[in-house]
Amino acid sequence: MKEIHVVITMDCERPTTETRPEATGPRSYELSDRYIRGYVAIAAEFGFPVSFFIHPEVAMAQKALFLELEAKGACLGLHLHPWKFMDGRYRSHFGGLSEGEQRAILSEAIGLWLNTFGRRPLYFRTGTFSANDSTYRVMAELGFRGASNSVPGRLYPDLNAAWVGAEPDPHRAHPCFRLIKGTLDLANMPLTVDFSSVVEKQGRRFHWDLRPAWQGVDFRQIATNIVAQLKARAPKVPVMTLVTHNENDYMDANDRVCRNFRTVLNEIVAACEAAGAKAVGTTFDKICDRVLSEPVGEPEFTYV
Repeated sequence: MKEIHVVITMDCERPTTETRPEATGPRSYELSDRYIRGYVAIAAEFGFPVSFFIHPEVAMAQKALFLELEAKGACLGLHLHPWKFMDGRYRSHFGGLSEGEQRAILSEAIGLWLNTFGRRPLYFRTGTFSANDSTYRVMAELGFRGASNSVPGRLYPDLNAAWVGAEPDPHRAHPCFRLIKGTLDLANMPLTVDFSSVVEKQGRRFHWDLRPAWQGVDFRQIATNIVAQLKARAPKVPVMTLVTHNENDYMDANDRVCRNFRTVLNEIVAACEAAGAKAVGTTFDKICDRVLSEPVGEPEFTYV
């Protein structure tokens, strides 16, 4: 494995003044602009572009910013928390919606995106990585070509996010079962996790990942473990991806999460180099291109 693709992502949330004070997101669109620009600038220092998953209302409010960033190499995709969407009539996380409800809310979000950018979105990440076995089928039917909806090992029952046993690397999605490879013309890129330990907190289970918001974790060890696990799996499309939100001040060198972000990127590059691989920055759409260019293979059937 000579190269490992690095995909830096950000979920762009509505300001908390529009949702709830305790929700993810910045306090205002002015701060959102500052935080997004700071994040892009730091990633650029390492030669890494950024892929954004943007809530529809944020796309409308900050259209000029995202078009500017796209012109400089960013990838733009849709992000959606049903309970945060518009008037909040969907009081649910995405994985708690029926197939019909998912189709309805995504269709409405597509319409808002189309009115904003003059084109429909092709890429989508659900809020809190919440999904069910209808999600990929609905996405494919509605014309999406890429998803980033899974976190292998995550079990957050209260958020309808259950990914224990999920495929760890980029793959074609399955139309009926979200955990395995399938044959849809829809690529899914999981969040990259370190399988070496399981964390249990407040009824939830998960593996550490490389998001800079973590406190008290050893990013060097996490990055080293992830690279070793990638080399052992040897996927056709080796990827390290991380997530953050537009709620931390990435222009403030003294901000804890800002400092962590630089640490994470340094550790990714160092872990790849130590393993004899090069960390190559890319965007989410390019990963989808790679996955969808691979021959379609039927999932292997297991007799019991």
